[in-house]
Amino acid sequence: MNGRSGFFKFFLFLFLGVIILLQFISILQAGRFCKRLNILVDRLKSSPLTPARPVEKPTAGKSSIFEEYPGDDGDWLVRSLDGEPATLAPFLEEAGWDTRWIVLYNIFETLIDYEWDDFKYRGVLAEEFSISDDGLEIYFKLRDDIHFSDGHPVTTDDVIFTFETVTDPNIDAASYANYFRDVDHYEKINDREIKFYMKRVYFLSLGFLGGLQIHPKHIYQYRNAREFNERRTNPVGSGPYVFEKWDVGRQVVLGRNENYWGPKPRIKKLVFSFITNTTAALQALMAGQVNYTRPLPDQYSEKCSDENFRENFYCLSYWDAWNTGYFWIGWNAARPFFADRKVRLAMTHLVDREAIRDHILRNPEAQIPTGQFYIYGPQNDPNIKPWPYDPERAKQLLDEAGWLDRDGDGIRDKNGTPFRFKYMISADLSLHEQIAKLVKDSAARAGIEIILDPYEWSVFTQKFLNRDFDALNMSWGGEVEQDPYQIWHSSQRKSGSNYVDFNNPEADYLMEQARQTLDPAQRNALYHKFHRILHEEQPYTFVYTRPEQRFLNKRFQNVIIHKLGINEREWYVPRSLQKYN
Repeated sequence: MNGRSGFFKFFLFLFLGVIILLQFISILQAGRFCKRLNILVDRLKSSPLTPARPVEKPTAGKSSIFEEYPGDDGDWLVRSLDGEPATLAPFLEEAGWDTRWIVLYNIFETLIDYEWDDFKYRGVLAEEFSISDDGLEIYFKLRDDIHFSDGHPVTTDDVIFTFETVTDPNIDAASYANYFRDVDHYEKINDREIKFYMKRVYFLSLGFLGGLQIHPKHIYQYRNAREFNERRTNPVGSGPYVFEKWDVGRQVVLGRNENYWGPKPRIKKLVFSFITNTTAALQALMAGQVNYTRPLPDQYSEKCSDENFRENFYCLSYWDAWNTGYFWIGWNAARPFFADRKVRLAMTHLVDREAIRDHILRNPEAQIPTGQFYIYGPQNDPNIKPWPYDPERAKQLLDEAGWLDRDGDGIRDKNGTPFRFKYMISADLSLHEQIAKLVKDSAARAGIEIILDPYEWSVFTQKFLNRDFDALNMSWGGEVEQDPYQIWHSSQRKSGSNYVDFNNPEADYLMEQARQTLDPAQRNALYHKFHRILHEEQPYTFVYTRPEQRFLNKRFQNVIIHKLGINEREWYVPRSLQKYN
């Protein structure tokens, strides 16, 4: 009896010991983040992480919606989304990236789009398109074989309806309508041809008009705007998929449009599964519940270094002009700390962006941008190089700007004001918090006190819209070609997106001229000069831009990396590997 009791006590103590050890490890884990920040600041890179191994990339190939797709029919593509869309109506103010991923190109199609491997337009619903030499007339001729999923032909009446709906002031689409304010009027030539007349030259007019997501008039026609504004589901278009159902809180399901006017994709269903927790999304991928997901940087780095994982999943890393934006720290020039260019430049010199790339993002393919343009696009000047991490140069610039530690308290001051400011971040984004803590540590060693100021996203949004911040973390999405006017022109400081109060007359002039320059070479020369001004003035510290990263089950074939991203419509699953009927 005593022997059995002693044996039981031994294992009881052993079990308790394991529990205590796990608790101790958990405490160590909680402190690991702060230690890692110190490693970043001190640039101790003696043990670099193994770089994530990307999928073996095929040579970028040509593809068109008018070519027959290879492979077998069947199977579903089940994709995780980290949020549920507020609406499936792409024009409405509530529409976000999740809405776009679900409906654009799958349900709603445009008149034109970019080639997958070139920075030039191709026709989609339009077989011909042009812009006049003076830039004031834009012409489209529709294909004669296009129709909506119910068989109703697509005509210029649908184009006109879509345009008039977007620009109707009673429709909740003010942000989208802003892109069409330079249209003076249109002329319906016949059921297949239409011409738009512009009030003034704007280099993106062809792209914006050609990018209208055409809605069928016979389905969406409304008696009052409320009808359209309140229609958030059951979208109908001309695309290769049709809406099947929206299980609120769970998923949206699209089925292949068997009545599609063009070559049908091979995948029979697209399922968008709402999984807000990234760990749960990865677990769902591993369990086979989803087969396509967007991981966090640390998940990508860890899993793509695992040979067993790579046997079953692609580690896709690719540059995508539409999704590849940039992360930035904005310095509010309306506040006394950042009115001086020398101070803004000093702050950039205090941000160790290489360490952020290597140790926080853990993405060797990420790059440090020098401006807002897509780094592989023609608007970007590749000759401009990032400012280096240089704390000593930062201190020198701060001295020159008159920020000195006059009272010996360790904090620089000027005109009786200590260099102490609030750095606003979103409380919902751990990556932003990590970067902010790194900047805080680095600034402290230069005599600047940063107070981290986290807010829940809705409050954060309201504060930056009201310009109620000293500095903040944010990111902007990408486009193939961008118009920087709304973000940087001085006229946008109060009501536009110029949140940091940037005001430079030469930059204003360059942006105004570029908007009216149709010749790409001349326009890009103007944008290169504008790019140089941003680099010198540093209204933002441009922290990083990174390729898109995805995990995809290797059942899917013909996964091609194009110059402008991935065309999921090309994929198929061999019949022997198909999972869903």
